[in-house]
Formats: sequence, C-alpha cells, structure tokens
Amino acid sequence: MMWRLVLFVTALGWSGYSQGEQEYLTTLEKWDLFKVRASGPMTNANVQAACEAEGLWHPCYYTGHGTCTGVWTSECVKLDGSDGGSCRTLSVLSNSLCGTVNAHECKALDDTFVYQPGSQSAYGVDYDTGHWGMEGANHTDKYALCAGKQEYLTTWDGLTFYKVRVKGEMTNTNLVATCELSGMSYPCHGTGLGTCTSHWSSDCLRFSHTGSSCQNTLTFLSSRLCGTTTAYRCPALQNTYVKYPSGYHDSTYGVTTSGWDSSGYRSSDRYAVCAAQHCDISPCLHGTCVQALKNHTCVCDAGWSGEYCDTLTDICSSNPCLSGGTCVTEETGYSCTCPPHTTGNNCETVLHTDKCYRISADRLPNQEATMACEDIHGHLVKINDPVDQQVLAGYLDTGRNVSFWTSNKISTMSLCTCADGAPLSATSPWMYSAADQDMCVLLDSEAGYTGTYQPCAEEHNYVCQSEAVTCQINECQNGGNCSSCFGDSSVFCDCPQGFTGTFCETVDWCDPNPCPLDWACVNQNGGIYCAVPSRERTSSSSFCAAAPCGPGLTCKEDDTAGYFCLSG
Repeated sequence: MMWRLVLFVTALGWSGYSQGEQEYLTTLEKWDLFKVRASGPMTNANVQAACEAEGLWHPCYYTGHGTCTGVWTSECVKLDGSDGGSCRTLSVLSNSLCGTVNAHECKALDDTFVYQPGSQSAYGVDYDTGHWGMEGANHTDKYALCAGKQEYLTTWDGLTFYKVRVKGEMTNTNLVATCELSGMSYPCHGTGLGTCTSHWSSDCLRFSHTGSSCQNTLTFLSSRLCGTTTAYRCPALQNTYVKYPSGYHDSTYGVTTSGWDSSGYRSSDRYAVCAAQHCDISPCLHGTCVQALKNHTCVCDAGWSGEYCDTLTDICSSNPCLSGGTCVTEETGYSCTCPPHTTGNNCETVLHTDKCYRISADRLPNQEATMACEDIHGHLVKINDPVDQQVLAGYLDTGRNVSFWTSNKISTMSLCTCADGAPLSATSPWMYSAADQDMCVLLDSEAGYTGTYQPCAEEHNYVCQSEAVTCQINECQNGGNCSSCFGDSSVFCDCPQGFTGTFCETVDWCDPNPCPLDWACVNQNGGIYCAVPSRERTSSSSFCAAAPCGPGLTCKEDDTAGYFCLSG
C-alpha cells in the first residue's frame, strides 16, 4: 500500500458477583470484564485458555485503544477508559473500580493476571501483599482477566438490541448508566412511536413494531426471539429489564422466571436492555463502519475482507510494520517483530537517547497534525534539528518507493537549508514572503533526495516527538531501567546483561555468548543450544566430554550439529 509521510514542523466502589468460577467486574467500551479462575501456572497460554473455555476474549497488558498499542496485539480486545494517562489495562480497571490507578491497591483485582504480549508469563497484581508486576509463570491457579461482548438479542428498525449486565440495584438510574457506559442508548417500557408513548420518555429510543396495537418493548422482543408475546416464557429475556419512567422508587420493569416484575429496585445484578445503531456497536472487526439509514457498510483495513472485515487475507503484503520491523502473519491478524529501541503494534515508536519519535498511520493537515501530537503529550518533530534528521533518516522506510515529505516553518529568506543528517539534507529554493511560511520537502523521490518545495494544504502522514523520561513506576524486571514517553503510552526497558523481553522478564542465556568462538547461541526453554558452524562439523562428536555447560546445567549432544545446555 502506497502512503506518504509528512513531518509537519513548527470513583466507584466495587461490588462484584460470582457465578461459578467467573466473577463480573465492570463494563467498559461495550465489553463486560470478568475474573475467571485459571488452572495451572499463569502463563499467557493458560490465561487465554481460561477465557476461551468460558466463551470469552482476553485483553492485553495495554488497552489497545488509540496510541496504547505498545504491549498489545490484534488478537486482544480493545478497551477505552481513563486512568490518569497510563495505557495499562489493569490500571484502567482499577481506576474504574477503586478510584486509583495502582492496581495492586484495588481489592477487586486481587490475584488477577492479564495477557502480556512478548512474554510467556501473564502480568499480575496481588492486593494482599501489595505486589505488582508479578510474573505469572511463578503463580498457580489465580484469575485470568477476560472480556465478553454483551449478549446479542436481535436487530430491528436500524437498532441492535443487547442484554447488558447491570451492577447493583435494578433502578432506572443504574440501567441508564449501564447502557451509556457501554456506549449505547436504551428503550423504555413503551416503544415511543406514534401513539405508543405510555411508560416512555423523550430520552428513550423510538422504534416501530409489528401488529396494529401498541406493544411494550419486552413483549415485542419476546415475539421476535421466542414467537410468544408472554415475555417471561422467553428464555432469552430471563431477568431482563427496561427503563420504566413511572416506576416506584425509580424501579425498572422486567421479567423473571415467575412473571412480570415492576419492582426491579428490589433486585440486583440483572440485565438491562440496551440498543445502538449498527455502527455504534463497532461491528467491523478490522475496518471502519459507515452508517446508512438502516444498515451499515464495513470498509476493511489492509489485509482483511468480508462483510465484517473478519477474514484474513495476506495482511503482510502491505508491510504494515514501520521502522524496519518484520511482519509475521498470524491466525488472527499479524504481529511486528520490532528492532531494538522500537515499540508499538506496528513498531511506530522509536527511542533515541532522550527522545521518542512516533510515525503516524493517519494523514492530517498541518494544524490537525499539530493537535494530534499534543493530544498524545508530544509535539510535531522539527526537521531543522540535525539530531532529528539523523534519527529519522535511519528509521523512515526508503526502500518501498514511498514518498516522504517534511514541512518546515522558516523565517523570511529566499533559501532554506536543512543541514546534516543525509538523506534528509536538502537545499531548496523558496519564494520570498514577509512572514514565516510552511515548506514541504519531498524526500525519497525518483530524483533522489533533492528537496523541492510544495504547498502544505493537503493531508499527509507526520511524526510526533516526545521527551523520554524515567518511569514513575518501574515496570522493568530483573534490574532493568525503565523509560517512558508520550504520556506513559510507550515504555522501554533497558535490560541488564543476561536478560531480554519487553520487561526484561526472560533470561537471555546467550548474553554473553557462552558457546565456543563463532558458534551460534540459541535460547531454549531453560537453557541454550550451541550450533556448530557447518564448516567445522565432523563425522563424530564428543562435545559434552569437555563439560562445556556451567553449574546446574546438563549437556546433551545433538549429533554433530551442536549441543544443548539444559537446566534440571
């Protein structure tokens, strides 16, 4: 996919419920969040398995929303929320449940682990001990953080109806708050269309129904779902309530297994009927939803197709990985293997000494790009800085016949010179003006790296810059140094010798290389493998006779190809 890059210059308390080994926490961005008891070590694999066994999805360590994709993959759900600037999923939940971003101080999240891309272990917190950043492989039979979409009921008259779990008493106030927190609106007991305005208020949705007489919402849904107008005999609507404007004590109106219930305020933790227009429920899994009058269309992202953009094609053909990252096709999408000092779902964020650079995926005009960078606690990069030029020259992709642009605010002059940092160096003519102007310089063009001036009114990609600061909470393990930028949405760990991984959580047995000179070292689970160069292989071997492995490691020969050093 061809694209251009322009560098523009210039609280609630917690009261969960338990159902077997599944414990409801809260609802965020149309996702119900649960704690689910896992079996065995709290590895990523077991966390994912625990969620899938309950028919649920799994969130990642980062929320995946907006710019929060540094420790997130496309197989994880996206969650929106505000936790004081951090992108951590557990912090978002802690802020919602307990009013603090410190998840280890939130009792509701005690012993909860979240899927952590780039590591074998899930990431957990312990309220009782006050520990955070726990490595899941060292803990057993704790809770996995899982997420489930609200239960779909039916689609009618341009609306999609859902059952959504309500936390607390079944009052109108709680029902409305639940639907709105889920990003949806709500119907009333009455449908509100024509003369059907009994038990209806103007804040409720209106929709048509079949039949000549007025039907209430639950009766209508029951007829569509179960073929009966007796809603309490429809299993799909059990313990489900709607807003009831005239309800006593702010009560909702609903159905139970025994009949109609107009005293919802006496019940707790049941279901609300919420509804949304098609695009409001984000039906396009990997694309953009375009709303029509009573339908929608999904415009799919590169590499995806299908009515709901749920069919994976050759997603790596468009090479979505930036900064020299390598694209790997996966069953649920793709992942990018990022070079050192780069991070993000697409390797879009680069750390260089004390600065971070984030390459945009969208295209905006100058003023909007300026605001976009400020929104993520950064600013548009200044291309007249020699250091910035040199860094960007190394990370901007110049090998795909892609035109990169830069924009520079210059003072009144007839010649603009961007010195140093080839290939971004350029000397370009400029028309004299009495005021500062924007200049766009075409880089990586067919003519080479000769700068040319262009008007800057059109939309282009851009690069934001942020200062790198020491993390307020050091998430790096095993003595790693933590740096963050863009409002803590990107975290980098500088690992000490002998450790690797996103958070230095993995022992790097190959650092330093313990194998004989010029032999390749490969990390294994609990040890290393030393590979003999093909030119040095012989017909027989006795590698282990020389006791090449260190204390506590067992040597195992791999015929003439090399040997293993394994623990245990």
